[in-house]
Amino acid sequence: MSLFGNLLTTYEMIQGASGQTPHSAEKDGDVDAAKKALIPYGHTTLPVSLLVLVGMNGCIRGVAKIKRTIIIPCTEESMGRTIKPVPHPLFDQLQYVDSERSPEKTSMYLQQLAKWKGDDAKLEAVFKCVSEHSISEAAAHYGMELTDKDDKVGVCFEVQIGLEDSDLSNDVDIRNRWIAYLQRSQHKLGKDIFGEDLYTPTTNFPKKVVSSDANAKLLSANDSTNFTFRGRFSSKEQALLVDSASSQKINSTLRWLVNNHGTLTGNQAIVVWAIKRPEEKPVLNPQSGSFDFDGSLLSIADESKALHDDISDALNATNVQYAKIFSRVLRGYEGAEDLKKHNDPMVVVILDAATTGRLGVTFYCELQKDEYIKRILQWHVDAAWPLFKKSIVEGAERVNVVQYEGAPSFTDIINCACDTSDRSSKSYKRFAKDVKERLIECMFGGAQFPMSILNAACHKVTKPMGYDNIRVWRRDFEIACSLWKKHYIDETRKQHRQEDVITMYLEPNRDDRDYLYGRLLALADNFEESVLRKQGVKDRPTNAIKLMSNFTAKPYTTWGTLWKQLTPYLKSANGGSWFRNEVDDVMALFKEGDFEDNKALSPMFLLGYSCQRRASKRKAQEISQKNNSNN
Repeated sequence: MSLFGNLLTTYEMIQGASGQTPHSAEKDGDVDAAKKALIPYGHTTLPVSLLVLVGMNGCIRGVAKIKRTIIIPCTEESMGRTIKPVPHPLFDQLQYVDSERSPEKTSMYLQQLAKWKGDDAKLEAVFKCVSEHSISEAAAHYGMELTDKDDKVGVCFEVQIGLEDSDLSNDVDIRNRWIAYLQRSQHKLGKDIFGEDLYTPTTNFPKKVVSSDANAKLLSANDSTNFTFRGRFSSKEQALLVDSASSQKINSTLRWLVNNHGTLTGNQAIVVWAIKRPEEKPVLNPQSGSFDFDGSLLSIADESKALHDDISDALNATNVQYAKIFSRVLRGYEGAEDLKKHNDPMVVVILDAATTGRLGVTFYCELQKDEYIKRILQWHVDAAWPLFKKSIVEGAERVNVVQYEGAPSFTDIINCACDTSDRSSKSYKRFAKDVKERLIECMFGGAQFPMSILNAACHKVTKPMGYDNIRVWRRDFEIACSLWKKHYIDETRKQHRQEDVITMYLEPNRDDRDYLYGRLLALADNFEESVLRKQGVKDRPTNAIKLMSNFTAKPYTTWGTLWKQLTPYLKSANGGSWFRNEVDDVMALFKEGDFEDNKALSPMFLLGYSCQRRASKRKAQEISQKNNSNN
């Protein structure tokens, strides 16, 4: 099914919530809570700053400053208005409801309100108020001076009925009255392009789908002077025949999904939802790392206590076979009877505003829910690597470093590959938007992992002296290893060489030149670091780290330089026989001529370095624990 077909289906599932503001948003005091509501047919939203209290006789009883977004009745023309003056039916900007500001616009407003207000007392009160009084004068009376800059300030009304005030922005009767007014005297004309009943063809389409670029429209047919219809159609009606109700359902549903399920990066929105149960949050967020993914996964598997405990223990432990754990999780998911009942299609869509007036669909994918979860799980298995994350301890003013084995989040990947640390800059936001889209395509669309991201991450982490904090570099380095591991797995899978799949742990018999050179650099790094630690020196970059950039470009000659710089440390360690033995073991694995080859190293050396460094540290810890137990 197409995106539009799925949006119409979704609307039918959620239309009961039309016009209702989420309780969580109201509870949190969100002034823009109305943006998260499903907008009813014939309505839109308006940010308002003035509240006018109106008596039943039309007099103004008070004017107050407020700040919130409300749901308002609108026409097709006013919903998509830009420069042309078109009034909303009830709530509008000050220039439309105050004749002192613009007599022409106010006259248009009153003519429209007069046509549909009928005998409704509250609408009649607003009609008299705008006809007979100036809101600007009333505001001055209550201590508020409104200038010409306030012409576009939104105005809403409350009508005083007896001792109570009726908030018209939340009046269901007023909304239904307007919808009935729009639908009267409609005659069926056939079907529109989406297969829906055609009553009122529309050429004015809603905007405000993505709040960061409110003027961008998903549907549009207002360009008849260039190439829009040439060659196939003679008019825009032939190119885009859409019923007004269908158009509003599509745009209202998509807007609701963006505001409730979407992730915004600039003008880009990534949305994931279940077609049959759109009110539920996605079971698994594809952009999360495995550390955050743990909690979501537990919610899936809570039908099985054994599986729950399995996942809880495994994902919080270090040095565990991560891929095997997720394989068990995957089998557990497939066998969970409860989950079989919720086999709903999932939709992944990316929207982006290329210009201020056009909203494009840059990625669209529809998946069965089990397929959706499988693809996310496969991503987390392939990109699994030992990582660490800062975790704030509740009730304590300290931060713990938590180790886990899993895939990094999209944000981690972006920060690892981006060459700027200023996350508020335009270049960072542009980069983040591009990377998120390409990673979604890689996860769900079967695209290869982008080489530009892989190369950027490798280039950045092989220059550790460009970092201000060595610990930040180490985290980025491990994330880069995660990305390249996934790349190598994808390559071996594509070439049907499953026996050569790279793992996250040290492979002592792997004889790949670049992998072995990475191991040598890690041994030198660990050795010097251990000597410095015994001397009481911490967090000082070792010579191996300082020379990493040169080592990557010319490993053979740089290894000679590094070995000379290790001489003082070898003397301090009484010759460092254990270090020399480990180096000899690695050197023995080089094929003939590989060690003397001075060409630049491939990113495989990153994995060799990381695996060897962790293996050496683990071995040192085991020896230390053994010595302590003997004492």
